[in-house]
Amino acid sequence: MEEKKPGRREVWKILGMAALIVALFLGIKLIFWGLGMAIPQADLQPPEPSQSTPSDRAPEARPAPSFCVHCGEGLPESFLWGQFCPYCGKRVE
Repeated sequence: MEEKKPGRREVWKILGMAALIVALFLGIKLIFWGLGMAIPQADLQPPEPSQSTPSDRAPEARPAPSFCVHCGEGLPESFLWGQFCPYCGKRVE
C-alpha cells in the first residue's frame, strides 16, 4: 500500500486551523485585558468606613462593653453590642 503524503491543500488547512486557534487565544486575552482596564480592581473592594454616628456603624465597630448597662454585671470578653445580657436577659445596645 502506498502512504499518501499530505498535499499542499491539507498543509494549508492545518496551518489555517493553528492560526485560528492562536488568533482566538489572543482575542480572548485582549478582551479580558480590556475588561481589566475598564473595571479596575480597586473599584471592587468595599469602600473605607467613613466617620459616622455610632448608630450608623456596625455593632462590631464599637468597643464592646465590659458591664451590662441594665444590671451592672460583668460581661464576657467575647460580648458584642446588640447581644443579650446573660444575667438580666435585656439587649445591650
